[in-house]
Parts: sequence; C-alpha cells; structure tokens
Amino acid sequence: MKFQLVDRFFIKEHFKLVPKEIHEEFRYKRLVDREEAVREKVKERLKYAIFSHRWLSKEPLHRDVSTEPMEIPAPEPGWKKLQEFCRKAMYGHGCKFAWSDTCCIDKTSSAELDESIRSMFHWYRNAHICIALLSKTADLRALHMSQTGQSGAEIDAWFLRGWTLQELLAPSQIKFYGANWEPLSSLNPSNDRFSRDIMHPISRITSIPPNDLESFSPGTNRVPEKMLWASQRRTTRIEDIAYCLIGIFDISLIIAYGEGKRAFFRLMEEILKRYDRWDVFRW
Repeated sequence: MKFQLVDRFFIKEHFKLVPKEIHEEFRYKRLVDREEAVREKVKERLKYAIFSHRWLSKEPLHRDVSTEPMEIPAPEPGWKKLQEFCRKAMYGHGCKFAWSDTCCIDKTSSAELDESIRSMFHWYRNAHICIALLSKTADLRALHMSQTGQSGAEIDAWFLRGWTLQELLAPSQIKFYGANWEPLSSLNPSNDRFSRDIMHPISRITSIPPNDLESFSPGTNRVPEKMLWASQRRTTRIEDIAYCLIGIFDISLIIAYGEGKRAFFRLMEEILKRYDRWDVFRW
C-alpha cells in the first residue's frame, strides 16, 4: 500500500466541485433543519479517518513522509503502525484521506502547531471515523479484565494520556482496535460509540458516565467532573495538561510552550470567566 502527504491546497482542489454539487442537491428541498442536513452531507462527502494512539519512542514525523506516493521505508514499529492505520482507514472505513498527529503536523512551524492544537477537538469531531489503537490490550476480554485489575491486568496506557481524553469524547464515530489490529468488538463493524460491551468497561476505567461517552457536549459546565476525568491522565510536556483540555471546555487559549505551569493557570482563568460556582476546584 502506498500513501503520500498532501496539504490543504491539494484537498481544496480535490473537492472543489463538492460545494456546488451539495448546493444543487439541497436547492429545492424543504427541510426542518437545513443547516444540520447540509453539515451531515458535507461530512459524508468530505470524509476522512483520524488516528488516536499512544506514541512510540520513534514515530514517522512530518519531515519523514513524502509528498509523492511512497511505501513504508523501514519495518519499524512506528511506520508499521502508520501503515496499518491507513489500511483500516481505506479498506475498513472507505476513507481515502487519513490524518495522524505524528506526521500531519509540521511541529517546526509554531503557527501550524498553534492552529492544530486549537483545532484538534473539531478535527476529531468532524472525522468520519476515529480509529483508536489500544496497543497493550489484546482483545475485549483483556479490556474487561483491566477495569477490575483481574489477574493483574493493567489499564492500557491509552487511558492514561492527556490528549486521548478529547480523542475519546470528540468523535461521533470511533472504532477500537487491539494490539494485533483486530477490532475489539465485531458487533458493529464501523462504530463502537454505542456498544455496551466496549463503553461499559471504558466508563469504569475513565469514570466518564455512559451518556457522555455516547454523546459529549463541550463547554464550561460541570467543571469539577470534567477535571476529575483529566486528573487521572498525564502528558509529556507540562503545558499540555492545559492545552489538551481546550476543546473539552470549548475555550480559546494562546499556545506558548515554555510557560510551564502558567498554562494551567491561564486555562482556569478562562474557565472562571464562564463558570462562577463555588465547586470549581472540587476535584
């Protein structure tokens, strides 16, 4: 399988006729919620898969991926993981476009990194499918065992990372794969969002109520509860403790790596502008 890195200008050119086609399709239709119908049609026509995973020590980065069709250059775990993700996106979910944070963000550009972090929640929400890899979970039985610690089973690292919280909550459709890239559940081949077999143990592991796992609305309501979900997670960079929650609380925050703990103070300042209840720190 070959893949290549494309930019937004390529995407714009590729889909340039879609807006006109959608306009013609809805031109004479009388709908109760026209805006929502058009939005869903846009997602259907411009669909892409997005990746949620735990980073390895070495991953293919933006500079490593060619803008020309390429095979994986080395049989390294990071490249093989990227290849499997693209296979699942194309052949499992019918997506010709796929996005992975490892190689689709040019982290040498502060402007692109800033835009990416601010937009991340929306990118995951608008994806046709989020492919989530639980690399330390063999199968559904292992997931159920990890929620109770049965037989010494440990919780997958995916549930302990800061960024994967929004990657769990934001997508409308999400499909979980185990360590061998087999689906954890075969009941629904394309979406685990409403699978009790999957979401019940995840709810127990994350302390997130089932209703939120089925349909999450971002915002500055229920601040203590959402902070409790995040408090069980860790990030590599200290600033990301704040940045990974921007989408969860639906607020805007300037990205400034190097500011250390001040990032979280600024996050709380923005939250307090909208949430003035006494229990804001009760987590």
